[in-house]
This record gives sequence, structure tokens and C-alpha cells, in this order.
Amino acid sequence: MSQNPGHEDTHHDPNAPQHEADQPQSDAGAPQHGGGYQAAPSYDTHAAHDGAPGAVTKPQPVGLAEKLMYAGGVVSLVTGLVGFFESEESIRDRLTQASDAMGTSLSQDVIDQQVAAAPASALVSGLIAALLWFLIGRFCGKGKGWARIVATVLGVLNVISFLVGLLGSSMIPGAGGGTFVMLLNAVSAVIAAVVLFFLWKKESTAYFKATR
Repeated sequence: MSQNPGHEDTHHDPNAPQHEADQPQSDAGAPQHGGGYQAAPSYDTHAAHDGAPGAVTKPQPVGLAEKLMYAGGVVSLVTGLVGFFESEESIRDRLTQASDAMGTSLSQDVIDQQVAAAPASALVSGLIAALLWFLIGRFCGKGKGWARIVATVLGVLNVISFLVGLLGSSMIPGAGGGTFVMLLNAVSAVIAAVVLFFLWKKESTAYFKATR
């Protein structure tokens, strides 16, 4: 059967090479058959937040250390209030005992000045110590590495200060600020030591590294 010379042959040879226009387009966003467009590549945004501080679970030792630091702040505040409300007679007796034990004789004017300044000094010291406890505890709970370093330095100083005060009160009666104040200082030193133990546990160190 002869072909019509005026009519193109519509049969397609499957082995024949495709024309460039018939080959599929692989570029993203290029128009596809039927007028559609290839979907743009998507990215998993959750992976970007895996290392965020808020995504890291606070370990139990850090949580306990944070609560203990808040308790330490309360102890410091109570210590300051005890010193603030101490009677002038009690302060005067302590200063006199300390002066006699050191073999020095303080003049009445010097004793009067120290008696007058002691309540305000005790209150201010207690407030500052309490504020430090609260702030450092807050930032340690958030995993701030610098807060752990500050807590370590202050905790070591706290323990050393208590030991020096304890030794001084045994040698110089009245130098430690009274029995109740020494007891509060002992509680504060114990809290500081336990806080350091919790802050430097293995899981705590991993937490502080993860929240950098």
C-alpha cells in the first residue's frame, strides 16, 4: 500500500532518538507537561533547632543545684537579718571579747563606731550574698557555663571563709558573729559544697556543653 506523499507519517519509531524538545526537563522549577511546575526542594527546619538551649532537657543534678542555690540565698538573707537585729549590747560584748583575746585594747569611740555600723553592714552583706545566690542559680539552671564557673569560685570561697571563721572563733571568742550566725554559715557552706558536687557531675557537664 503506497503512502500519501502529502501526509506526514505519524508512526513513531521507538528506537529513534528523541528530539531535544521531547526530552524531560530536570531543572527544578521548570515547566512540566500539562502546565505544572516541579516542586521546590523542602528543608527540615526541626534539625536547626536540635542544638538550641530550649531543646536540651535539664538533668536532675542541675535542677537540684539550682534549688539549693535558691535555698542558699534564703540562708544568706536570714543571716543578714539576724545581724541587723542583733542588739547593741550583744555586738559590744563580742567586740570586747575579740579585742581582749587578741591582746589589743580598742577605745570606746572605735567600739561605738563598729557597734553603730554592724547592723547595716550585716544586712547589706546578706542582701548581696542572697542576690548572688539567686542570680547564679537562675543562670546555672539555664545552662550558662560562665555561671557555673562563678558558682564554683564563690562556692569554694564560701567553704574557705566558713573554715577560717570557725578556726577564728575557736581562738578568738566572739569573732565568728555568735553561735546562731556560725550555724547559718555552716549551713551555707554545706549547701555550697553540695551545689559544686551536682554542678560538676558528668551529666551536668554534658548539659552545660550542649547549651553553649
